[in-house]
Amino acid sequence: MSGETKKRMKSVVCAGMVILAVAGCARANLVDSNSVFQDGIEYYIETNKSVYDLGESVEILYRVTNLRDETWSVSAFIPVMAIIVEEREGENFNEIWPCEQYTLALVPFRLEPNGYADISVIWPQIDTMGTWEIEDDTQVSPGIYRISGFFCSCSAVDSTVAVDITIIPEPCSLTLSGAGFVVLILLRKKGYKR
Repeated sequence: MSGETKKRMKSVVCAGMVILAVAGCARANLVDSNSVFQDGIEYYIETNKSVYDLGESVEILYRVTNLRDETWSVSAFIPVMAIIVEEREGENFNEIWPCEQYTLALVPFRLEPNGYADISVIWPQIDTMGTWEIEDDTQVSPGIYRISGFFCSCSAVDSTVAVDITIIPEPCSLTLSGAGFVVLILLRKKGYKR
């Protein structure tokens, strides 16, 4: 191998290592969580991380905990615990996936001191297109998504709590894109030398 070829190979290897390091850092995430306290009640939501590969399942936990010293009861007709996934479009977020859990209509919702109720679901990164039919569900695109949890009890208290996650293309796609970019640079440099 000539000295020039060795230099180019070294540049390609270094660029590949940088791309892999960036992709690895993007995937090294801890639990992403947030909580809100209202009148002695904690509303908490978490995802198992904050950055996901395209197509990777998102684990979501939404929990309502009674931190009061007495029992907390809600006598609304149908209290609802819900998780909603919204896609960021500019400055706005549009709902693309709902998960609701209703309590029994005739039984008051009760939490003993330090008791909790939760929803644990997996979002398969789909957009339901606003319908319940599975046939029109689509894979979401890379981007920023807000995952919100709320407890609706017909009260004026805003119990919404949310976390934002980022969905990125798969690391293989990033590596291939990076390698293609490096090859284009090398070909361009080679073209200028002729």
